[in-house]
Amino acid sequence: MKWLFLLFPATALLFAGCESVKSDAGAVPQSAASMLGDLPLGIIGETEAVYLEGFSAPFEARVDTGATTSSIDARNIRGFERDGKKWVSFQIVSRGEKLTRSYELPVERVATIKRHGAESMQRYTVLLTFRIGHLTLQREFTLADRSHFEYPVLLGRNVINGLAAVDPSRRNVL
Repeated sequence: MKWLFLLFPATALLFAGCESVKSDAGAVPQSAASMLGDLPLGIIGETEAVYLEGFSAPFEARVDTGATTSSIDARNIRGFERDGKKWVSFQIVSRGEKLTRSYELPVERVATIKRHGAESMQRYTVLLTFRIGHLTLQREFTLADRSHFEYPVLLGRNVINGLAAVDPSRRNVL
């Protein structure tokens, strides 16, 4: 019983320095707010619009902080050699416009994609120029048939790192 009398004062001292915290769903903590000023895109949602040259309609993109490299829906992917270097030809189809554009670009690298419960696969990676929000960027994208996915574009950390914070409860913020 003696220890109970010691426990109460110790507990009171422990909580004496704590402040009451009010939850405000829309509020951003001060330290986070100052960091957002350093991010050109600020807070983005789990999905955002991405614009590619030659297409007037945007591509819906799923933001995936778990993906290292971004990916885009490409068809008729064929590797070839030009001047002793690896190149790839492919087509991008706009689902909204039903417009197809053909590309021939140098291969930046061949990425190994690890898949849960399946064998790893190799994908060509190319540099693509695109616009998200007010920024025009050039980043690596792996080429993959994403026709069976809801979103034709997956934005990975290579795009969002240092540019945006992601709020998964929001969509199409930009």
